[in-house]
Amino acid sequence: MTDKTYNGWTNYETWLANLWLGEDSYATEEISNVCLDLMGSFDDKSDVDYRLGDTIKNILQGYIDVAEDPQCGFVTDLISAAFQEINFREIAGHFYDELKKEQE
Repeated sequence: MTDKTYNGWTNYETWLANLWLGEDSYATEEISNVCLDLMGSFDDKSDVDYRLGDTIKNILQGYIDVAEDPQCGFVTDLISAAFQEINFREIAGHFYDELKKEQE
């Protein structure tokens, strides 16, 4: 088994997704707002991470949907394969931990 971790993240795809989200102020604000709402509704961090992970996945899927060229099946397949490797819950946990630090 090979180690696929990258810069402290599960893998390169997860690290890259988090990097891009951090550069998108709209996405960061939306994720933070959803996270705060979830933190008010759920006591368990894993519940927040799970639900917030779905929000993050949808935001990132939006990036792909805008860029997708239906004429280029190979690129679409390649992007889809990489997308499946992203650990959305890990990114959600990162947002959760950062917001918790800000609240303290």
